[in-house]
Amino acid sequence: MNPYRKLISNTLLFGISTFGSKFLTFLLTPLYTRILSSAEYGVTDLLIQTGNLLIPLASIGIANGVIRFGLEQTSDKSSVFTTGLFTMLGGFLVLLAASPLLGRMAFLSGYLWLLLLYVLMANLHSLCNQFARAMGHVRLFALDGILCTLLVIGLDILLLVVFRMGIAGYVLANVLADGITALFVFLRAKQWRYLRLSALSRASAARMLRYSAPLVPSNLCGWIINISDRYLIALLVGNAATGLYAIGNKIPNVPMMISSLFSSAWQISALTEQPKAEKERFFSNVFSVYASIAFVVASGIILTAQLSTRLLAAPEYYDAWRYVPVLTLATTFACLGSFLSSIYMVEQRSSATLWTTALGAVANVGGNLLFISLWGPMGAAVSTLGSYLLIFGLRAVHTRTMLRMRWDVPRLLLCCVLLGVQCMIVESAPPAWPLWSLSCFVAVAAANFRRLWNAARRVL
Repeated sequence: MNPYRKLISNTLLFGISTFGSKFLTFLLTPLYTRILSSAEYGVTDLLIQTGNLLIPLASIGIANGVIRFGLEQTSDKSSVFTTGLFTMLGGFLVLLAASPLLGRMAFLSGYLWLLLLYVLMANLHSLCNQFARAMGHVRLFALDGILCTLLVIGLDILLLVVFRMGIAGYVLANVLADGITALFVFLRAKQWRYLRLSALSRASAARMLRYSAPLVPSNLCGWIINISDRYLIALLVGNAATGLYAIGNKIPNVPMMISSLFSSAWQISALTEQPKAEKERFFSNVFSVYASIAFVVASGIILTAQLSTRLLAAPEYYDAWRYVPVLTLATTFACLGSFLSSIYMVEQRSSATLWTTALGAVANVGGNLLFISLWGPMGAAVSTLGSYLLIFGLRAVHTRTMLRMRWDVPRLLLCCVLLGVQCMIVESAPPAWPLWSLSCFVAVAAANFRRLWNAARRVL
């Protein structure tokens, strides 16, 4: 199949499950904000994000190795799956032994057992669905996303609305959904056939861990950029402000949702064997369209920040819209940087993913300490923007030593300037600001129209 059509086909398939799933969950925000107070939502968010931090630590990021080496034609699939499972279980036992230390965190009081279950089920689910994708079960991977979402929605309604379990119900819904779907994929894809103790190989395990291990601190650094600001806001401003900031982050996460579904398909295409010149042309063409979509979507989100916040959250959360424009710009650069990290994946240079993300994390922590004390939650948003901009810049320069993509620099700079101006217009709200913001959106769309139109024609 033509590589562009294959990429589009897989992206659409993953989009039906991944984006549809996340978008449906995203639409549950009004339910969460009406059932949970802003302080409760702040604690819930900290609890889930702590779990998201522990997930790669407890598994040594082995799911990354499962998809990377599972996609290789010559790899031993039984060795890949068995190594992944035993690594994940061993890491969880270490986490279990360290759980008394976690219990000392005040916001985990009464929820530690739920947190541990959340980490275990999320890792099992990730292992099973990544291996299914590596084995070519693309439709099963998509179906898994849909099933998980339906379970989360049903369990959220049951545990939050019917049984009024509050924070515990929110987390338990995710635990049960992950556990059920992990079992479904394991049985449907007959993955027990690849579970063999004899397939364990020291050489295979070392190869997978050499690739996966550097991505663990990389994930930690990414967590620092995304989440550490919420801990500092809770400490310096309060839990209610953390809840508002968390809601403000929901809407800018739409570009990240689109990016994550694309990445699922892109990993398969990026690892396709091609001559270097053809690969450079392929990466350049795909990135150009990817960046255009990211810019247009970001401008649309900034344009509708107030309206979308009013529609998706309870009235007491309305002030969260103020963080949407800057955080949207930040996630746009996060998406662009994420695409460039695929070059490191292809070249098996996960250490480069680590050091670029680490520098961004250091900048983020420094910016948070400085700006949150000055500007409150808005300071955290500005710091997040700066860190993602730094990561994108570093990767844009460094990846050229491996793969020389063609860059349309004038268009990129123009779109960045227009988005920056649009952010300032929405935040400062000068006379007739909706018209000025709309003008920026039209300009961004016009700057990217030809490239998107040509891409659509090529696909059709």
